[in-house]
Amino acid sequence: MLTIKQCLWALVLLPSLAWAESWQAQSSEQQLAVLELFTSEGCGLCPAADRWVKKLPEHGINDENLIVLGFHIDYLNDIKGWVDQFSSPVFSDRQRKLAQLNLYQSIYTPEFIVSGEVIHNWEKHVKKVITAVNGFRPEAKIDLLVEQDSEQFIITSQVQVEGEENRQYSKLYLAVIEDNIVNKVTGGDNAGATFNHQNLVRKWLGPIDLNSSGDSELSSTITINKKWDLEQLAVVAIVQNLEDGFVLQGLELPLER
Repeated sequence: MLTIKQCLWALVLLPSLAWAESWQAQSSEQQLAVLELFTSEGCGLCPAADRWVKKLPEHGINDENLIVLGFHIDYLNDIKGWVDQFSSPVFSDRQRKLAQLNLYQSIYTPEFIVSGEVIHNWEKHVKKVITAVNGFRPEAKIDLLVEQDSEQFIITSQVQVEGEENRQYSKLYLAVIEDNIVNKVTGGDNAGATFNHQNLVRKWLGPIDLNSSGDSELSSTITINKKWDLEQLAVVAIVQNLEDGFVLQGLELPLER
């Protein structure tokens, strides 16, 4: 029979228990392609690129083949007359890092990078590159466990990397992405347009060091922003070789409720 003290403790703990949720997933036996789209609400050419990506499932390319990460860069904010509220210097730095890996000096929007490789004529080549990447055997395996309390996500990543060179140069990256973000633009090239953003990167962590033995278990904490719609979130993990730039494998875990 419960004592009064035990009943009081149960009532104190109940709110935190009600908030606690968890999700887990394991990467596929198939190599997933990872599309990093660098875009901006101030870029006049970007809406067409966004629409093209959204229609990929009509061409047989869906979440079984592809992970999409939409990075909003900040270097157009002072040029286009519109400050993209979803932009971040962290995302611009990611684009510059990928340019360096591809031996390029310039960055631009919209820019498509598939599994670490810059694709210049995206309308012509992106689908072909995705299909080619899907034909590779994964050189990394990822297990994700995401636990949520009222204020944060605790992400446990287990990563196995094949090959001595991969183990020497590979890093882990984590992202929180969100779908169905509606925003009206009132200035710049896209003044008057209303965007419905998909796969928008809200948080980006990395590069995170991996164990040189090839087996790593890591814990990361992300504070939940009150602006995020928890019903529309997913956590993404990718393992990338930073010597040649190739993404060894990716995993997307929707936080379904």
